[in-house]
Amino acid sequence: MAPDDQTMEFPVVQTDAGPVTLATVAEIQLRSSQWKEWATKAKQSAQEMRAQADEKLAQAGGVLVAQPTAWQVPAESQDAVQTAVTLAQQITADDQSVTALDQQRSSANIFGRIGLKHRESKVEQDRQSAAARLRELSIAIARAAPPTTLAQADELRSAAAQLDSQASAVDVEVQAAETRAAAYDAEVASRQQAIKAMGFDSLYEAATLQTSGAKPVSSPILTKPGEEAYVSVPATLARMVTHTQYVGGSSGFNFPIGHTGIRYRVGSFRGHPVSQQALTHVDQGTFVVTNQRLAYVGQTKSTSIPLIKILHVEVYDDGISVSREGKENPDWYLMSEAKHVVFLLNWVLSKHVAS
Repeated sequence: MAPDDQTMEFPVVQTDAGPVTLATVAEIQLRSSQWKEWATKAKQSAQEMRAQADEKLAQAGGVLVAQPTAWQVPAESQDAVQTAVTLAQQITADDQSVTALDQQRSSANIFGRIGLKHRESKVEQDRQSAAARLRELSIAIARAAPPTTLAQADELRSAAAQLDSQASAVDVEVQAAETRAAAYDAEVASRQQAIKAMGFDSLYEAATLQTSGAKPVSSPILTKPGEEAYVSVPATLARMVTHTQYVGGSSGFNFPIGHTGIRYRVGSFRGHPVSQQALTHVDQGTFVVTNQRLAYVGQTKSTSIPLIKILHVEVYDDGISVSREGKENPDWYLMSEAKHVVFLLNWVLSKHVAS
């Protein structure tokens, strides 16, 4: 499967946090592994093509060396050709020596056979060294030869050139595959960092919200015409019995909602009281966010805040506080996955309040 095969690609969305792939972290990790595996196999294929090309060039060079007067040898290749002719002659002589020594061994005594075997081994080593050098020179001669030489050599050189071209094309695809895998790996690292910080894949969810919006959910409130609920989670309504100052819970970030002058704040961890005052649980119920309001439906208490009346929201590990216009003290809603709830609330505010 080649890198330009679109079946191996996921859609990518450009978000404020950069490009985000519309796939889960596990899917991206799998795709990265597939690209790496493909690149490994493709590299091996390119190496095999180049080895085949070298073999054909060696054969072509052998043809040219065997007939040095039948083609026009470039001036810069004349020394190499002469050396190759000498090496070919040496190899022929070595082959003849090995044959002769082998014949002598068959009729020699045990001590003679040992000596002949040693001489034969030495000749074989010399032959292998000469053959390796001849192959190297033959390849170089074939590469440096003019476009037209001998028909057999030219055919072999043409086949080698095609193999080299194919290997180079594979190299380009390998680089593309490795680049894609590296990009996937970098995104996985970024997504995992976001999951660690937020408790969910906020980058992926931001991308899906940007492309398709939030999915409506069922809720216990009676919705108005055109109203849709996007969050409906169990929550505990709580309020401060007296004023309490919290420290350490506002080290997050804040940003304005549209041009209203309202600033929306997200804390990074739960604050702790510096006095004896504490939150008092008021009721158990359901926290709801719609495209028109923030609502709470409990067993004995219910609240409803139009989105445009929200002045300040702060998130903690186990809940959120909401300050609204016309009320001095905020309402507190204790819940699990508070960061996820505020993430969706932020999207709702950006779509239906900010302008």
